[in-house]
Amino acid sequence: MSVLGQNPNERKNVPPSYSSISREEQMFSLTERPSWSERHKVLLIETALFTNVFLSGLDSTISASTYQLIGNEFGDVKLSSWITTAYLITCTSFQPLYGSFSDTLGRRHCLFFANTIFALGCFGCGTTTTIYSLILMRALTGIGGGGLITLSTIINSDIIPAKKRGIYQAFQNVLLGTGAVVGASCGGLIATTMGWRWCFLLQVPISVGGTLVAFFFVHDQRPDINGGVSAVRTTGWEKLEKIDFSGALLLVLGLACQLFFLTLNSTSKSSESYWYSPQSIVLTLSTGVSLILFAYVEHTTKANPIIPHDLLRQAHGATVLIISVLVGFVAYAYIFTLPLYFQVVIGDTAAKAGLRLTVPSFCTPIGGLITGLSMKNPNHLPVLLISGITCMLLGNLCFLFIKPWTPYWQTSLLLVPANVGQGITFPSTLFTFLFAFPPYKQATATSTLYLFRSVGCVWGVAGTSSLIQYAVRNQAKKSLNGLLTEKEIRKLLLQLSHTTSQIKKLPPDVRSAVISSYDNAIRQAYFLSVFLCTIAILLSFLKRVFKKRDEHEGQDSNETENMHIRRESFTSLI
Repeated sequence: MSVLGQNPNERKNVPPSYSSISREEQMFSLTERPSWSERHKVLLIETALFTNVFLSGLDSTISASTYQLIGNEFGDVKLSSWITTAYLITCTSFQPLYGSFSDTLGRRHCLFFANTIFALGCFGCGTTTTIYSLILMRALTGIGGGGLITLSTIINSDIIPAKKRGIYQAFQNVLLGTGAVVGASCGGLIATTMGWRWCFLLQVPISVGGTLVAFFFVHDQRPDINGGVSAVRTTGWEKLEKIDFSGALLLVLGLACQLFFLTLNSTSKSSESYWYSPQSIVLTLSTGVSLILFAYVEHTTKANPIIPHDLLRQAHGATVLIISVLVGFVAYAYIFTLPLYFQVVIGDTAAKAGLRLTVPSFCTPIGGLITGLSMKNPNHLPVLLISGITCMLLGNLCFLFIKPWTPYWQTSLLLVPANVGQGITFPSTLFTFLFAFPPYKQATATSTLYLFRSVGCVWGVAGTSSLIQYAVRNQAKKSLNGLLTEKEIRKLLLQLSHTTSQIKKLPPDVRSAVISSYDNAIRQAYFLSVFLCTIAILLSFLKRVFKKRDEHEGQDSNETENMHIRRESFTSLI
């Protein structure tokens, strides 16, 4: 019998295991160095994992607070949003691979790869000479960044006893939020005082330190069907056969074509004609065909699928994934538009715009900490999810009350609800989804949830940028009519697509009209976020979202009994 009273030989289509051990023994199963005590080894591993989580939060916001400044320096603001979206698209595309890859190749190799690529990408960003090479390096950084938080969550599930998981995950939530705070609030300050390149170069030594610890102290092991840990003992060729290369390629292609469509639409001279252009049609068809083929491959592949179809076929699981897309969209649309509003509409410098985000950003890790400590009781999960999304909705509504003359303290106060909501919602959606599946599917379930959330983040950045640029063009044409000739208006809009720093040099009446256009456009983006939050709240009320795993069809009595044991483990994760 297994640790949980279940015979693994009676289960089908599950990963093979070799040397199962108890959950209590897992805490020290990944560290085998005679010169250190077991406590020190676990502490080193947790330091590396928490460092990765911090870097993940930092890098997700530091480019959002500096992309405008970087675009102005290179003289190409219209491409500056790609500094963020290039990272997000590769992060989104490669993130789901780390779940299935770590099951096949082992945690240690995947973690070492993720940290190394992330460090190389950050170094490349800090030494680049053109905006095109910067975008390329951000894409490389995203390949590694996709595994930072995913593998940290997965490895913590392997090595930390169930009763202590909630505490560790609470710390992880705090560090993720703290990283986001530092990136959002200090990114502009670093860029203004030291130069924007140091926003990326300062991450390199931190990532290298985490890489070394991961290499020496994390072993290639993974959870088996019994909730224990087993080493991966297959040949290199057998491992390669289990990797879903075709699915990964199709997913990357589909997401890339989609992002090209959104970005090119936002930067085209005539958005109306772009929708019917051959370029738009080709990208749309390529996106649809790639994603359809990806779904087919995932259903038929003999390799370990990136997204197993059984994770999606249950209504409550699919509903949680849709909610994750929506909240990801709203969260990153919020992060992306705030610095733009402060710098263009209010007239702040990049440093001052970042400082405005300091106080509300500290509320994100507080929300994560509250969630982590509350998740010990599974009955809190539905309330946490609905409360978090509601706070995000209220936060986006509060933004609509901010005006250029609003006092500094009041602006900070109005931004607090959205940050608290994000801190509560992200871990709540993660474990609402994980709660529905047995432990041996935890790695792929984790990476799948992160994939859908990241897709929402990508849509949030690219979609919001497209909406704002479209609205600015339409509004500015109306506002500037009578102030400038049609030719002058077209020339001005073209200049604004390259750099917004020109706004301060415009005549007062023209400057006022342009700023008003940006103000209205950004508010339209927030109305969209309010609408999406409303949909997410309605979906979260569906009873199927909160189904317990022991309600699954086809479970025998032994499996149902095991679910009660595993439930306590899962709900203590955050």
